[in-house]
Amino acid sequence: MIRRLLFLLLSVLLLFAMTGCRDSSVPTSTPTITPTPTNQPTPTPIQSPLSALPSIADVVAKVRPAVVYISVEYLDNSFFFQTLNTKTGSGVILSPNGYILTNNHVVSDARKIEVVLPDSDQTYEAKIIGSDPTSDLAVIKIDGKNFPIAEFGDPARLRIGDWVIALGSALGLEGGPTVTLGIVSNLERSFNINESSYYDVIQTDAAINPGNSGGPLVDLAGKVVGVNTFIISEAENIGFAVGAHTASRVYEDLVEHGRVVRPYLGITLRTVTPDVASGLGLSINKGVLVSYIAADSPAAKAGIKVNDVITSFQNQKVSEASQLIKMLWEYKVGDNVKLTFQRGDDGQEVWVTLTERP
Repeated sequence: MIRRLLFLLLSVLLLFAMTGCRDSSVPTSTPTITPTPTNQPTPTPIQSPLSALPSIADVVAKVRPAVVYISVEYLDNSFFFQTLNTKTGSGVILSPNGYILTNNHVVSDARKIEVVLPDSDQTYEAKIIGSDPTSDLAVIKIDGKNFPIAEFGDPARLRIGDWVIALGSALGLEGGPTVTLGIVSNLERSFNINESSYYDVIQTDAAINPGNSGGPLVDLAGKVVGVNTFIISEAENIGFAVGAHTASRVYEDLVEHGRVVRPYLGITLRTVTPDVASGLGLSINKGVLVSYIAADSPAAKAGIKVNDVITSFQNQKVSEASQLIKMLWEYKVGDNVKLTFQRGDDGQEVWVTLTERP
């Protein structure tokens, strides 16, 4: 009994001692922790690349009034009879008095050409001023004054990856031009299709459809950098436009002369690649291959032969067919130009007098 009382007494004393040791000045709630200030800048929110673009609507509003719908009546000849058919395309007005640039294949064989401007109920009858099957370009004209116009841009400033806008009467849809946005997929493509030789062609992934032919491809300043011409139907997002370097030159010649006065070498060119060099057993794998020479042409008279590889034009190195053609078109009929080429293991130079393309 005494032991139990002593144990109880000791427990009370121990509990009293523990309670008395607490410091009443120490708060019983959790203190607020303030973070130490740092010099780290506040992160800038990541912006979409599209946010840096000017409004596409503003560019379209600038160019759209000059993009026209073209309707062409033509005779379709079959073995037994003729039928009167209609095809459609696009064009772009480049002068206030009604000169319009379009594709040759849009207006070729036309019996009647009609032009409609955006947001207009008036139909204009147009006449062909001149056409150039080689570049697949043509100029037509409508009567009137103070038409809205577009302007050519500087082709030298265009780069692969630049944004471009295609405008045109896709599928002949009513309500004005269709607008599509894309980039420059490549520059200075070169190839031959039927009678046309394309040496200054822009590849773009902006959607181009039947009816877009002849409409403008414009940059973000609203300047014409190309003329939409054709698509690869078996592929996706691969369209082509004749570049402004060629289009502007052809337009000026057709307006002034009704035809293109183009200097002529009389050869067909092909860009040399490692595969081409290997297949033909060439001694070099870079340059411009002569794949055909016309009889009695300036090149033939100068002694150039098939499978010669041109490496320099007027002392400027050349590595692509389109590059050489563009350089050639800077000269006039009657000019003498120097070509440096490789024949087998031998390098040679010749002077060629340019004539007018027949």
